[in-house]
Amino acid sequence: MKSKTVLWAVLVSCMIMLVHGCAIREEGQDIVQEKKETEETRFYEPEQAEEKQTESETKIQIQTEEIQELREVPELYYAYHCLDIEKQRVYLEMLDALTDMERDVRLSTVDKSMLDIVFACVMNDHPELFYVEGYEFTEYMTDAVVTEITFSGTYSTTAEEAEQIQLSIAQRLDDCFEQVPLNEDEYNTVKYLYDWLINNTEYDKEVENNQNIRSVFLQGKSVCQGYAKAMQYMLQKAGIQCLLVTGFTNGERHGWNLVRVNGSYYYLDPTWGDASYASSGTDSISQDFVPAINYDYFLVTTDEITRTHSIEKVVLLPVCNTLTDNYYVREGLYFDSYDEEKLTHIFEGDIVKSTGCVTLKCSNDEIYTLVTQTLIGEQKIFDLIDKREASIAYTFNDTQRTISFWDL
Repeated sequence: MKSKTVLWAVLVSCMIMLVHGCAIREEGQDIVQEKKETEETRFYEPEQAEEKQTESETKIQIQTEEIQELREVPELYYAYHCLDIEKQRVYLEMLDALTDMERDVRLSTVDKSMLDIVFACVMNDHPELFYVEGYEFTEYMTDAVVTEITFSGTYSTTAEEAEQIQLSIAQRLDDCFEQVPLNEDEYNTVKYLYDWLINNTEYDKEVENNQNIRSVFLQGKSVCQGYAKAMQYMLQKAGIQCLLVTGFTNGERHGWNLVRVNGSYYYLDPTWGDASYASSGTDSISQDFVPAINYDYFLVTTDEITRTHSIEKVVLLPVCNTLTDNYYVREGLYFDSYDEEKLTHIFEGDIVKSTGCVTLKCSNDEIYTLVTQTLIGEQKIFDLIDKREASIAYTFNDTQRTISFWDL
């Protein structure tokens, strides 16, 4: 018997660049006066009321008015709904400025410490802002006191170029979305788009625009940031909430997704699902021996993703603790005990017949060790598929407790 072992979790770095800076400029008294007048319109005059309000009551009333002023934002945009009211207001001001590619937009805050986090929330929610490279802000001061902040996006294209690129992306996705199974079971929609993305994209660190969706949809090549934003873009287009999550794998920056499927949250890493990514880390692995799509990081729990991914928490993220829509559970490939009858059914089933490969997932280390030792150590796999004289390729992922077989 010949056995071939391939390691899926090949870590390749990808950089996420957020450019920001500031210029401080002193302004005259006229700016201060304008600012004061604007601020004064937000406060009540208790002495003119029949009954005086307490300070806390006044703040509650002001806050209520601010809530009413904010426009409704769909639940698709996870990060926005994690922010307090003040940050939500700045988020919308930034989003409008970036959408219209404006510069020197006056913000409703003079607290520059919130700008990085709010900008990150906007970018993590909105993959369609592919032309945004970063941002700049200007502080206006009087007597060493900040009285105004203006915001400017930095852009990689003109407005006309961005519009044309958006049209090209829409045309590229027309055929894809004609086939998307848009129904009550969101699992089918997510899986279809995940498969489409991987089948139509190759991992390539050298391709241009690899930090945004342009590289995926117009060139068919990208890196982790491009994969994750493209996945997010398609899921949002299908009406499914999805967030770009950033962090680290093996000390290198990485990007993946948080997605809500059928009411529950999961993590999803489309880059680590692509065989072209797995094979990019070494010359010794041939793609001929690797299944085209890996589902080890498709709709997984917080516990599973954090074994290999360190999350950079820009906003509070939910604890993902359900396996209901995990690929292996949904496809009947999940084992919480050694079940030879179930294994036989799998190896004789449609998945193996159509693809020549299959991956099994185990619930814990004990079951994983038992299944691995029985199928490979004792070579029981050959009895199950009745190929005693054949060779079978296989690979392990000890971290995710999966075993893949192909050439079946």
